[in-house]
Amino acid sequence: MKKSLKDIQPIITSHAVGEKRVLLSRDESGCGITQIAVTDLRAGEVALAHIHPDMQEGFYVLEGDLDVTLNDDVHHCHKDDFVYVESGTAHELHAITDVRVMTIGCEIKEKKSLLYPMVFKPNLHSVVWGGQRIKPWKGIPSLSPEAEPVGESWEVSAVPSSPSIVDNGHWTGMSLIDVISQMPEEILGRANARKYGNKLPLLVKFIDAEKDLSIQVHPDDQMAMREHGKMGKTEMWYVIDAKPGAYLYAGFKDDLTSEQYAQKVSDGSITDALAKHEVNPGDVFYLPAGRVHAICGGILLAEVQQTSDVTYRIFDYNRPGLDGKPRQLHTELAAEALDFKVYDEYRTDYAVKESSANHCIDSPFFNVRIVDIDQRFHRNLVKYDSFIITMCLKGSCHIKIRSTQDEVVLHEGNSCLIPAAIADYDVEPISSSPSKGEDRREVAHTLLLDAFVDNKDRSMVRKATRFFHISKL
Repeated sequence: MKKSLKDIQPIITSHAVGEKRVLLSRDESGCGITQIAVTDLRAGEVALAHIHPDMQEGFYVLEGDLDVTLNDDVHHCHKDDFVYVESGTAHELHAITDVRVMTIGCEIKEKKSLLYPMVFKPNLHSVVWGGQRIKPWKGIPSLSPEAEPVGESWEVSAVPSSPSIVDNGHWTGMSLIDVISQMPEEILGRANARKYGNKLPLLVKFIDAEKDLSIQVHPDDQMAMREHGKMGKTEMWYVIDAKPGAYLYAGFKDDLTSEQYAQKVSDGSITDALAKHEVNPGDVFYLPAGRVHAICGGILLAEVQQTSDVTYRIFDYNRPGLDGKPRQLHTELAAEALDFKVYDEYRTDYAVKESSANHCIDSPFFNVRIVDIDQRFHRNLVKYDSFIITMCLKGSCHIKIRSTQDEVVLHEGNSCLIPAAIADYDVEPISSSPSKGEDRREVAHTLLLDAFVDNKDRSMVRKATRFFHISKL
């Protein structure tokens, strides 16, 4: 087979930046070579950071100057330079001048189909304050009209006592903990894997509070490690639905001494000192470790938290648990963990724009975006070097990975985990079918909550790369 470059019709690259002429395609190669192509980029064009989880790639500079970033290392490349990119390496091309580059890709079969958006089997928790909304909302059939109240759906969990079980693809039936142990850096992100010891640092839930939850507080990392050998617990709430007049507690409204706190817990008047917030759908509350709080009856919400099951129960209205026995209180530990400072505002203010990923929370423990879309929306989050947990709050959508073409459908009330190495994807809302007598389909609309961990310091976790300079004769 012989081809001439001038006879090949140029096409847009998969990154929608620059044009390429394919010299050899996957179908023609008959081996692991996915493609050999000549790509032209104009000065100033950037092929944004992306990762190939199951392919290694090489770039040979034919003409011009460009910067090639491999993870955090920037290489200034000129004519006759060659860059080799190992699978799993984030790489970005920035054309300094007009450039022409030969690209060669080769598939690694043993890594094929190991990374994809993972969905999980239902992981429901019955509690005394729970309701009956979670099962029908998630599309889970109920075997009994008088089923136990479900208070929590642990959507993505690597807590050893209740881990998520994968329900699709290669890892079906396996615990998320075991899956992460197989490919920690690819799933969690390089920095997260090292910082958190190959453990998922977040736990996300849907919570249905039919009745008031206990007044409680969580310790910070230092106290939780000292007392329990576990991570602390900072969390956030996004209110999905609230019955008229529904409210929650977050923070103190009055200054209290530790002695006054103990007295109010003893006589059952502690709620009088708490800041009470009437809530509506879309409200967000950030709850750093140490902040007193309680979800009250009539609220359905999404929760993002550090992976921790350490809770100090301060007051529980003197009610019994599902076993008929009083639930344990942790008055002294709570007093040590509490931040008694009174703040001006406890509700999180954030901008809401349609067809946008709205910045909601950026914290040392997690980052949250509220994605409100009615058309296809591209999300390239490779730069964060983090897994992405996506919770579908409204509507349904397709999530399609650009590098692997793997796709899942995510329905309202369900969630998925997108590994860090493939966090470049498209979200497309699914139109609902018309009701009987209607002439047209409703406009598709999807509301998502994305949670991830942005670890800024990635200087010590660079993946091995090789750079070659071929001297001109």
